[in-house]
Amino acid sequence: MKRPIFELFVAALCLSLPLSRAATAADDFNRLPTVKGDAPSPLLLRIVKYEGSTNGSITVDVKNPTGQPQDFSAKGVYFVPQGNANDAPQRLGAVGPFKVLGERGAERREEITIAPGAVERMALDVYCIDSHRASPGPATSFRVAKDRVPPVLMRAIDSDATHAASAYGGVSAARAKAAVQSEVWKNRDKQWIELDGEGRQETGKRR
Repeated sequence: MKRPIFELFVAALCLSLPLSRAATAADDFNRLPTVKGDAPSPLLLRIVKYEGSTNGSITVDVKNPTGQPQDFSAKGVYFVPQGNANDAPQRLGAVGPFKVLGERGAERREEITIAPGAVERMALDVYCIDSHRASPGPATSFRVAKDRVPPVLMRAIDSDATHAASAYGGVSAARAKAAVQSEVWKNRDKQWIELDGEGRQETGKRR
């Protein structure tokens, strides 16, 4: 007996839904940035959520689509608010060890090796890097920057933040956040380096 056209349409739609969801999820991943001039990374990154204001934690998924183990480090990774850069809040830069969010709880790491085909979820401690802009919030949408913070600025922030945070239990301690944030802004403003997401807000800084 022939099935009604409506039933055939519903069946076809149901079969297509899983494929559509899979395609959308795959499109959420972007290439993990490297320092400008370095070879591209094979790893992919997807932003899950941001929790915080002037500083906080940004949860990401990092995927290894290759057939070989790949190393991941968050050093120099930063995030750009979506939308017009002339009106956007501050960009966020990763500082210090990140948390690997596994089945056995969170583990702090400087680096992690991601198995072939695997996806690792992790939370990166991030700090605002534009002291002249307003602070972002949990409702702010971000994208990963096209490249990483240049090594000279990366090393300066890392060194000064580590030193300033030592009296508060280390750079990852909650009590150290204000001290770390101060060092991030100090080094960022010392000699302005143009990063992805610049707008009219940075005109005076570039001078």
